[in-house]
Amino acid sequence: MDVKIGSLIKTSLIDFPGKVASVVFFQGCNFRCGYCYNVEVVLPERFETPRKTQEVLDFFQKRKNLLDGVVLLGGEPLIQKDIVEFSQRVKDLDLAIKLDTNGGSYDQLKNMIDQELLDYIALDVKAPLEYEKYYEVTKCSVQAFNDVVKSIELVKEAGIPYEFRTTVVPAISKLEVVLEIAKQLAPLKHYVLQNFFSGADSYVDTRFTDIQPYPLWDLEKVANQIKDSGVAKEITVRA
Repeated sequence: MDVKIGSLIKTSLIDFPGKVASVVFFQGCNFRCGYCYNVEVVLPERFETPRKTQEVLDFFQKRKNLLDGVVLLGGEPLIQKDIVEFSQRVKDLDLAIKLDTNGGSYDQLKNMIDQELLDYIALDVKAPLEYEKYYEVTKCSVQAFNDVVKSIELVKEAGIPYEFRTTVVPAISKLEVVLEIAKQLAPLKHYVLQNFFSGADSYVDTRFTDIQPYPLWDLEKVANQIKDSGVAKEITVRA
């Protein structure tokens, strides 16, 4: 099975809403967001020897009575060649799956949904849905951007619990840009504003090392504007 697992959080109470879960970090990403701090699974020069896939699955087997689910994270899980097979092995253990994705691999996402492998989807929307603006943040290809746009609609129509989320980074966007993104995504069930994480040891782009996040009340103000506009039924702000 061709999947590259960089690391594993054995138990998490916060990564899968309402569930006790393990979190799998897959190596590799098709985006290069400068503010990303998961450099060990994004930048190939920072990769360590991958964990053995069977050992991770064996761990899930041993802990399946203590776990509710597994979170697929990265990097970008959907660029893994055999992510569908890996996910099926997890589902065979009666564990739920939450996918954290950038949406840039539409065919893989659709395959996962069609095979009923996903129980929750978190899709990161990085910028307004115009290629030039998306490229500025992610350095993604045109194909990947088009996949993001298609993936957004796919998730909205899939009937699976989901959240769209945007990381709010002062160096990249003004707060009003978040309102623009939310309106482009409307109508939404759940939109998450995620504050920029400062103080990491390293970032994909080292220029983000000294950037400070917006005050949380500024994000709350924008969240209230989004809520008042009727764009989303539920708004969450995460520090």
